[in-house]
Amino acid sequence: AAPKPMTTGAAPAGASSSWRSPGSQLAVVSGVTLVFEGGCGHVLEFVKICKQTTRRPYPEIVRGIVAAKGPAGLWDGFVPWGAVQALSKGAVFGWANALVRKGLQPLVDAGALSPSAKDTLAGAGAGGVQGFVLSPTLLLKTRVMTDPAFRQPMGALETTAKSFATGARVINEEGVLSLMKGSGTFAAKRVGDWGSRYLFTNLAEDVLFRRGDGPGPRRKLGYGQQVAASTIGGSLSALATVPLDVMVAQIQQASKAGERVSVLGTFRAQYAEGGWDAVGGFATRGFVMRWLHVTLTTIVIKTGTEYVTDVLEGMEGRA
Repeated sequence: AAPKPMTTGAAPAGASSSWRSPGSQLAVVSGVTLVFEGGCGHVLEFVKICKQTTRRPYPEIVRGIVAAKGPAGLWDGFVPWGAVQALSKGAVFGWANALVRKGLQPLVDAGALSPSAKDTLAGAGAGGVQGFVLSPTLLLKTRVMTDPAFRQPMGALETTAKSFATGARVINEEGVLSLMKGSGTFAAKRVGDWGSRYLFTNLAEDVLFRRGDGPGPRRKLGYGQQVAASTIGGSLSALATVPLDVMVAQIQQASKAGERVSVLGTFRAQYAEGGWDAVGGFATRGFVMRWLHVTLTTIVIKTGTEYVTDVLEGMEGRA
């Protein structure tokens, strides 16, 4: 049976190793993220990045990816860089989020900060830390995804070996610091990504499901209500942040290896090519896949990890 929702942030009384501590959340969120990315998240992001770096329609993109390797081609770049990224981004986000929550809790207790504001600030802060840590693996994964050499027939082992070789080539030819190419843009993007996901989700929760609640601890919602709010929050976040997402893909794609790519310079080039219509089309490129990926990610991280944490705490309580 599904665990009964508890008050937000609750843990078994007297527990010395709560599953909500920074260390425990590092393990929980990394595991949940790896399962999600390995199942469908990587595929959605792959198609999205290809759309953002080309002008091809989605059916043509998918046919090109699977033409030589079949459906397995959709997981190009997942081993090793996608898997490393999934584990590290889940671990870093879970740890940083729990740490910021812990640091802000005295302000909530003093009435200087609302629980929803604490939740939003923790999400934004964790997103910024995550952005800097993950930039190298995102760059390497994007290089594999956008390199035509990987669209040739080859087995999983050969693809993995070539992925490692791509990492070695980037370091040898462009230097170790090239792995941080676009890291500032990516970190700013992650602050916007997670800050807006948590902001819009918390607003949806408070407006739709907590309106009229009295003072006191914030009532924890049922999982169905959390999923509904996360869907709304993820959708609005995807719409608000897609231009920066497109920009990161442009900076880190294989065809821009060794080049300096600026945000303003890229948008100026688009304007020179076709005016504001071209800028608008460029800034929203890949929105459908972006919307799917962001919405599902928000549901998985905001609600899925909460569910797993509740299950683990319930098991600990029964032990």
